[in-house]
Order: sequence, then structure tokens, then C-alpha cells
Amino acid sequence: MKIHWAVCTVVMICLSLVGFLLAQAPAENPLAPYIPKNTKAYYLDLLTLKNATAPGIAEENKTEWMQKHLAYIRSQVEAGKFVLVGPLMEENRLRGIAIIQAGSLEEAQRVANGDPLVQAGRLETEVHPIMLEDLSGVKFDYPALK
Repeated sequence: MKIHWAVCTVVMICLSLVGFLLAQAPAENPLAPYIPKNTKAYYLDLLTLKNATAPGIAEENKTEWMQKHLAYIRSQVEAGKFVLVGPLMEENRLRGIAIIQAGSLEEAQRVANGDPLVQAGRLETEVHPIMLEDLSGVKFDYPALK
């Protein structure tokens, strides 16, 4: 929980600073030479366990649920909504992150909440606006579907 709030706090401070700096005219901003010109608005999706004390998914159902989860992620990558996505490599409440390309916060929340594990109540999402370098060059390399 402390990590989750710490991440959110850092993200919000960074967003505030970037917003402030971008709002200044280049001649007024002494930091302009250090801010990339190719920044773009995205949405940061934090995927967390909804209830860490709830019983987990039954062992015999884990593969099925993970296939549904990963299929949804792939569908959103292929639709151009997830531009970066991945799990955390440690076991804690925060399970994964995604960078979502969407026209509004509401649209990004719909994309994030469409995950089958979110709809089943196992995971929950928290979506925040974020400014990052243009990620249009990021490409996913999936195997062909059978």
C-alpha cells in the first residue's frame, strides 16, 4: 500500500512539474532545453489486487483466467490502446502497469476496466493522466494466433 501511494505521489508531482514547465513560453522557461519536444499525453494504468486477503483463484482455473487476461491485453495492444504494458516482477499489491492511448480519461478508464480479471473483481485499476516521450515507435511482437 505504501508503494502504491508513493508511486501515485511521485507521478502527480512529475505531472505537475511537467505541466508547469510546458505552460511557460520557451523564452521564459530556462529548463526548455532539457524537456523533450516530442512529449505526448497518455494515461497510466496501475493494476492492483482488489483485496489482498481474498482467496486466490483456484489452481485449476488459473490458466483459464490468465489466458482471458492476456487475450484482453493483446486485443488492446492490437487496437492501439495499450502502448506499453507489463507485470511487476515482484509479488505485492501492485501487479502491473499499462500506458494507455485514449482521447479522454473516461475512455482510458473503460479500457482499463475491460480486463476480465477487473470485471471478475480480482483486480482493480487506477488511471492517471501522464506526459511521456512519444511512444509510437514501441512495437509488440506477438506469435500468430492458432
